[in-house]
Amino acid sequence: MPSVLSDDEKQTVKRTVPKASNKIHAVAVAKLYVAHPDRQRWTYTGLQGAAVLANDLVGNTFWIKLVDISVCKDLNSQSTNN
Repeated sequence: MPSVLSDDEKQTVKRTVPKASNKIHAVAVAKLYVAHPDRQRWTYTGLQGAAVLANDLVGNTFWIKLVDISVCKDLNSQSTNN
């Protein structure tokens, strides 16, 4: 399956998500929108990058992390309960 991420961008994601304790299930290019403070209206936050869906193998939880692939820093992460 072709990827929209370059090889360098894929390496940035892999460096940001430690393989020893996490399993990456999916990666996609994304922009972050929030419905706050008005829950009826979406607002662009200005953040964009690679959205990573991964499984924390130690804590047995899935999480989503937004990685800035242009400068290699973690922009936002959100855990979910199994």
